[in-house]
Amino acid sequence: MAKLRPIELPLTVMGASRIFDPLISRIPILFTAACIWSWISCVHAVTLDAQVIGEDRSVIETIATTLDHLREEISDEFFELNYLAKEDLLKKTKDNPAFFFITDAVTFAALSEAGAWAVAAMKHPLAIDSSHTSGAAFITRKDRTDINSLTDLQDKKIVGMSPTSSLSYLIGLRELQRIFGPGHFSKEVSFSGAPIEKVVHEILEGRGDVGIIDACLLERMERDGNITPDSLKVISPRDSSDLRCRHSTGLYPGWVMAVSKPASELTEKERNLILKVSSVLPTVPKLQGLMEWSTPSNNDAIASLLSALEDENKDKAFWKNFLSKYGPWLGAFFIFLFLLFAHTIYVSWLVRKRTAQLTASMQRAQKLQQLVNSEQEKISAMERAGIVGQLSSMIAHELQQPINAITNFSRGLRIRNERASLDPEVLQETLQRITHQSETAAQIVNKVRAYAKQHSAEKVRVNLLALLEKSIQKFKQIKGSGISFNLSCSEVIVVEVDPLESDLVLYNLFKNSLEACKNESAPLISITVEESEQEAVIQIRDNGPEISEDLVNSIFIPKVSQKTDGLGLGLSICKALAESQGGCLSAIRNAEGHLVMKLCLLKADSVKEIGENQ
Repeated sequence: MAKLRPIELPLTVMGASRIFDPLISRIPILFTAACIWSWISCVHAVTLDAQVIGEDRSVIETIATTLDHLREEISDEFFELNYLAKEDLLKKTKDNPAFFFITDAVTFAALSEAGAWAVAAMKHPLAIDSSHTSGAAFITRKDRTDINSLTDLQDKKIVGMSPTSSLSYLIGLRELQRIFGPGHFSKEVSFSGAPIEKVVHEILEGRGDVGIIDACLLERMERDGNITPDSLKVISPRDSSDLRCRHSTGLYPGWVMAVSKPASELTEKERNLILKVSSVLPTVPKLQGLMEWSTPSNNDAIASLLSALEDENKDKAFWKNFLSKYGPWLGAFFIFLFLLFAHTIYVSWLVRKRTAQLTASMQRAQKLQQLVNSEQEKISAMERAGIVGQLSSMIAHELQQPINAITNFSRGLRIRNERASLDPEVLQETLQRITHQSETAAQIVNKVRAYAKQHSAEKVRVNLLALLEKSIQKFKQIKGSGISFNLSCSEVIVVEVDPLESDLVLYNLFKNSLEACKNESAPLISITVEESEQEAVIQIRDNGPEISEDLVNSIFIPKVSQKTDGLGLGLSICKALAESQGGCLSAIRNAEGHLVMKLCLLKADSVKEIGENQ
């Protein structure tokens, strides 16, 4: 019989025992974890966003109590609460909405446009229903005797919580618009920020005249001991059974629980969840100071409130947007207008200054012209007086002796004739003596005439064009620039003359031409020069009136003048001066009937030839 080998099973069992014993000891723990994982997997998480940051304490406590009650009553759902500020709730509900959210009526009105709808509404315990749960109370200190009604709020400092997120401020603002009309009713409006209780303390501390708070807030703060009773008063309180606490305005809906998803897009499971939540909300414990949940109210009153405020602010928004968009352009335009106005004032001032300077300059020029004219008249008078005086002195001095002799001889003959003792020989002798004295007088006259003809300064060679231009320039300086000259003369004509006497002749001829055309709107003197082998002929003509032939014939007669103050010696002296230089001066009447003065001057070469011939 064969020998059997020992069985190794006990060794295997013992090894397995060493491997599985630890696992078997952990079975209760693993079983418990599996159960927890299975329970978590079966529970559905529901997110609920709540606008609670900075809000009224009663609203915050109501939301917290509501969440606890939902978790107890609906155990198969896990409710997760997110605490948000109003601005964050608006942004999140539009961009990444939670299924449920709790907010105030104003925010809900804005979100309802995106498809949100209310499941339930909060009701104040003292309100008749959810449509009359929110209002505003105007408060002031009890000792303010000057504020007893809302009409006393004109020009008072108003304090609110927020211009947009405070429902009580919006309700109060609408009430003030109803009383005072659109526009500014207060000299100043300030905002305390959340929570709403800050407004009460701002008024108590005197940092405002009137505060706008939630209805029933004053009673709660007095009951909780936050403020001294009767330290504040409500302005124009309304006696209303709809809300049994002090308020100054009409009543509106309050907070709501809403669903962000449109009703038409809900699934069957979501509909069932909403039914569960709406049935549980009315059973939330009604504790003191907390809100109550009821059926949703009509939100048309809130929409009407916002619409009225929007209409009143429409013009403000328009001008704000307009100034924001076109403000820089308007600023630049007004700066341009200011600069233009300043430039206009500066130019006006500069024009007045320059006008005053020009006027003063013209006055000085006028005075200088008057002085020049006066001096010229004196010079002319002195010239005339000097010439006449010189001639008179010469004639009187030279003729005195022969005239006296003639007078004596005549007297002697008369006496002898009266005595009848006149001897023929004496008579003959006396007559001879008278004749001699008469001849002597004639010689004196010829001597004076010879002096007038022969008296001249030393002659020099001058360029005729330069002489004419210099004379014209000097004449303009004395008589002014109102007269025009038209000069036509060759640049190579040279004459030999006395410059002073030639200048006097030209000056007198220019002056006569100016007198002739002084009534013309544009006086013009034309000067043309023609030349022959021996002389240069200067023709001077003006644009004055026509003259007669008789005037031309008598123009050189001494003491015959067409001017009332003239002596009639000017042209005759000019003629003598021209002749003393070997030239001549004549006058003709041209085809148009105008006077033309012709001044002939010997050319330099002709003077030299005449001297050599002599």
